[in-house]
Amino acid sequence: MTGVRPLRPGDPVSAGSFRLASFLGEGGQGSVYLGTSPSGERVAIKLLHARFAEDASAVRRFRREAEAARRVAEFCTARVLEVGAVDGRPYIVSEYVDGPSLHWQVTSEGPLTGSALMRLAIATATALAAIHRAGVIHRDFKPSNVLLAPDGPRVIDFGIARALDVSQSLTTSVVGTPAFMAPEQFHGEAAATGDVFAWAGTMVYAATGRGAFGFGALPVLMHRILSGEPDLSGVPAELVPLLGAALGKDPRRRPTAEQVLRELIRAGTAPPPVQPSPQHSRAQAPAVPPPYRNQGPAPIQNHQRPAATFPQQNSGPQGFEPRAPARPGSSRRGLLVSAGAVATALVVGVTTWLVVQGIGTGSGRPTPTPSADAQPGLAVTATANPSTRRGGILRVASDLTLDSTDPGNAYTPDALNLIRLYGRSLTMFKPAPGAAGTQIVPDLAESLGVPGDGGKTWTYKLRQGVKFQDGTVITSRDVKHAVLRSMDSELAYGSSHFDSLLDLPADYRGPHESPGQDTDRAIETPDDRTIVFRLKEPFATFDHVVQLPETVPVPESADKRADYRHSVVSSGPYMIKAATDTRVTLVRNPHWDAAADPNRPALPDGFELTFAAAEAGDRLRSGQVEVGPPIGSDALSAIKGSRDLSGRVDQAPTSHVRFLAINPQVEPFDDVNCRRAVVQALSLAAVRGAYDDGIVENAIPTSLLPPLIPGRHPVNPDLQPAGDTALARASLARCGKPDGFPATYIHRDLPRESAAAEAVRAALARVGITVTLQSFPIGDFSQKYGGNPSYLKSAGVGLIARSWLPDWPDSESFLSLLVDSRLINERTFSANVSVRSAEVDELVDQARKELDATRRAELWTRIEQKVADQAVLVPLLWQSTPLLRGRAAANVHVSPVYGRYDLVTMGVR
Repeated sequence: MTGVRPLRPGDPVSAGSFRLASFLGEGGQGSVYLGTSPSGERVAIKLLHARFAEDASAVRRFRREAEAARRVAEFCTARVLEVGAVDGRPYIVSEYVDGPSLHWQVTSEGPLTGSALMRLAIATATALAAIHRAGVIHRDFKPSNVLLAPDGPRVIDFGIARALDVSQSLTTSVVGTPAFMAPEQFHGEAAATGDVFAWAGTMVYAATGRGAFGFGALPVLMHRILSGEPDLSGVPAELVPLLGAALGKDPRRRPTAEQVLRELIRAGTAPPPVQPSPQHSRAQAPAVPPPYRNQGPAPIQNHQRPAATFPQQNSGPQGFEPRAPARPGSSRRGLLVSAGAVATALVVGVTTWLVVQGIGTGSGRPTPTPSADAQPGLAVTATANPSTRRGGILRVASDLTLDSTDPGNAYTPDALNLIRLYGRSLTMFKPAPGAAGTQIVPDLAESLGVPGDGGKTWTYKLRQGVKFQDGTVITSRDVKHAVLRSMDSELAYGSSHFDSLLDLPADYRGPHESPGQDTDRAIETPDDRTIVFRLKEPFATFDHVVQLPETVPVPESADKRADYRHSVVSSGPYMIKAATDTRVTLVRNPHWDAAADPNRPALPDGFELTFAAAEAGDRLRSGQVEVGPPIGSDALSAIKGSRDLSGRVDQAPTSHVRFLAINPQVEPFDDVNCRRAVVQALSLAAVRGAYDDGIVENAIPTSLLPPLIPGRHPVNPDLQPAGDTALARASLARCGKPDGFPATYIHRDLPRESAAAEAVRAALARVGITVTLQSFPIGDFSQKYGGNPSYLKSAGVGLIARSWLPDWPDSESFLSLLVDSRLINERTFSANVSVRSAEVDELVDQARKELDATRRAELWTRIEQKVADQAVLVPLLWQSTPLLRGRAAANVHVSPVYGRYDLVTMGVR
């Protein structure tokens, strides 16, 4: 639920000379705000909890240690700008850093390799040496405290744990995160060499995706650290001796940070320091995120959250680019994020033993015997372990954070999957495996929408007698209020579909911020059961839009804007018993009527869901939970070595496509034959190999749209697993370049994208196309480079690595923003950088308005064929998500919409 929200009554408005602008999040030590300096720079301001202000010695210690932190050289760290107190409460002002955490990066894109790993090691060791030279001990060095900023890694939160000195007792709180703590820290001792131990563990994680001593329950983890040897398998040979020494039990025998840095420089040439470009200053964060629906929630420092990611449907490779434009002026964001593109903010959390033990232990339920129908892939097209048994508690552990429990303020797959348990939207995707799961069916409405005025109006009739959890009958006014309140500026994580489609007054911001405005022209409720939507333009697939949680009814009397997340009123089979940023508990709703809900079997008696759980994968494999995160590469050996685990793996297909955009505004790509030569020369098998981690079975594409999206997708004969050099040379001859030509290929600075780029370069070199590769920081790529048509043209970039995932599996959702040339924004981010065809634009208009499903599907097929003929969007990979069914999970199938196991149908055996 962490997210930007406006200041509330009681929040401070300033800290020293810095102005507070909005609330960013909260950790174990304090609240974090976004602020501005007197010169206009964005900063992160941490205001410590009041309990720390009650101890005068603690305040003095904090100010002394925080002042020491200010002396740390700013390279490789997030600068501490000021320390002080507001009403007696200490605060610290830090640089506002732009970039994802190392934890998020490894979780989403896989371990670092080669020079990227060495650069990380040198930069973080440099930072640690600088921290220690200033007389500061970090005491909580870990992957989430390393941020991958565009101009190099940053270490954050140094000195704050020491400054607070929260406790030395194992019964309350220990400063540090157990998986990365040195043995002496378990005894309440801390020294600079403990930071070196944590640094080494962080580097093992960066290189392998697992902890040096694993992860898991606290007693087991503590035993491994105190008496076991670190697992350095998979670590590059040149780093093994150094990391082994740094992970030694005796702190007196570990190298210092300075010695570590010297050894690293001996092991590999240190890269020159990266200077901020004129366009990007470390002290200058981007302005307000651009108003695109898919500019989802950003990672927040020490809150390991990716964006988003329908997948997030795939906790493997991430990085989906911003997709649909919101209404002008809107700051709302949605599901798919450009990986790490949005600035992060300083949030410091001290891990308590109580929390760690809660995450790392199960309920004591006996581990069941594996089901006889356990077989790989079963739950993708069928239901595994079918059951109608009611009862039990279904346990879910996610390694992602939850944007919100508020239906009007959520848009990530985990949130959407959860909300359907206690909220009913007008329609929903059918909770069924395979192709059936992409079908829209009525939910709160008794039938699909009835279009009028050529698709500009849509009328829905609510089912008879559906009630809220308090027994109150749900009316159409509750649905209308829910849709309107979702446009409130406090609700930052929802979609912008309704904002852009409905015929609302200009710049409407919901009933709280825009009271008294005429909204009947957009949503009318002629009686308690009827709701009529009026759109600006005809939109044939509006039934897909009203499945979003914005249509989950909200009684106006209960609406507390952003605080509604604490008191959501249920309309589904379950209701919220308790909810925090990391835990949600659901129990049965006594006023839910199964006869009025044909879609939800409601098998379990309740749900226990834990979010931001670093041990989520371990808990799933050990049988402590029934649903967990997608399988990571760190679990590969354990799963392959177990008949039980490997028999419960499902390769979930998704709508996520990695593709190559070819820029026709750059010579010689203005000639279709030169573009076709690239397509024909590509070795798609080699590109797949770049993303192959030994467990994800990604598919080689035959068309731009993957099979999961309904409709006929024309096969492109130019796409071949190994490429066809003869065809490519013939195309080169037709475009007047028989010997080939030079080309520039740009991609994000990510290990797998770099490997894929090398595969493309090698394939094109076979026909004389000489490719120059350029990589850019992930935070800048979409806005400044790969999604900026003006830059691409001026820099002569012809080949751009892109990644795309629609909001839901439908041709309109996938294609419209990628191929409509009228949506190209020449000087800032544009989803479409290469399709410029008036004929395609005209077909898009026809398809969006066509109410007949068969004719509409034919139009989208024609659009896909014309784009393929132009050779401007070249699919490289159809992405899959590897999932593991829990041992006690029953009635399990993969949702083709969310790329996760469908919680709506699951039970417990």
